[in-house]
Amino acid sequence: MDSQNILWFDLMNIDSIVHADEPTRRSKLTSLADAMMSVKAGQFVALGGLWFHNNPCAAVRELARRKIRDLHIVAAPPSSYAVDLLIGAGCVSHATVGHVSFEHLGFAPNFRRAAQEGAVRIVDADEATILGGLMATVEHLDSHPVTSVKGTDICRSSAAPRNRDGVVAPLAMRPDVCILHAQEADRYGNVRSLGTPFCDPLFAKASKYVIVTVDRIVDNDSIRAQPHRTTIPGYLVDAVVEAPFGAHPCSSHGVHVHDEAHIRSYIKAGANADTWNRDYLAPYVEAPASLEGYVDRVGGATRILALSEVVR
Repeated sequence: MDSQNILWFDLMNIDSIVHADEPTRRSKLTSLADAMMSVKAGQFVALGGLWFHNNPCAAVRELARRKIRDLHIVAAPPSSYAVDLLIGAGCVSHATVGHVSFEHLGFAPNFRRAAQEGAVRIVDADEATILGGLMATVEHLDSHPVTSVKGTDICRSSAAPRNRDGVVAPLAMRPDVCILHAQEADRYGNVRSLGTPFCDPLFAKASKYVIVTVDRIVDNDSIRAQPHRTTIPGYLVDAVVEAPFGAHPCSSHGVHVHDEAHIRSYIKAGANADTWNRDYLAPYVEAPASLEGYVDRVGGATRILALSEVVR
């Protein structure tokens, strides 16, 4: 075959790929249980969300129910439920975190107790240094300089890595698994956040394997009709799970607000290890066999959606 015919043959193959029928594309849609099977003991896991918004709550409850141990977790500050629950369930050995709390509702009880007792190694960080480590990975660099922490305790720490100019430069951070929650996605993993995605897209870019739970699966046609609304493209996502109310008791932007009453009872239960195990871990994590069972236990979809009406 001469060069001209080879070129024609290649172009014909490219054309057949570009115009392939939709069903030939690989669906990334899976169940919550199957998606969480990708998380193994001892892995470095990134948890998405911002304070008590868009936390992957259903996913971390599944990990806690499966008793996955010795995880090293990282979450962008400020963080809350996802971090605190995994620590309370005994799943975490290391936590690279900044501020962990429930803001005006109170402290994150399990995180606070673990830090005070030394049960978990807390790697002190802030937003800039966590994002700096992720940026280093995305940039294919060993480290990423962060000048904004100059004069802070983080800068004064002898453990803070520095570049040759003495600037704090977090080392490249590459989580084994990233777990996020958003509002919409198609079956190919193209994700739409109806509010702020914060640093979730950066977590997705820097991680080896990305799992996203969403409140609803939408058609690929609607994703392609408004491509500017896609916050995380499908090529970054390995598994997508339809998990209605999968962020509860945290909010899911544009779908429902956070559940203050539930969070207050969570904080009260976390007063000590006994009440935590009896009043929260057992009834809300271990007992429900599915996300649907959990939603029923907290009052059902009607109650969760009604919280937004109260705020309005």
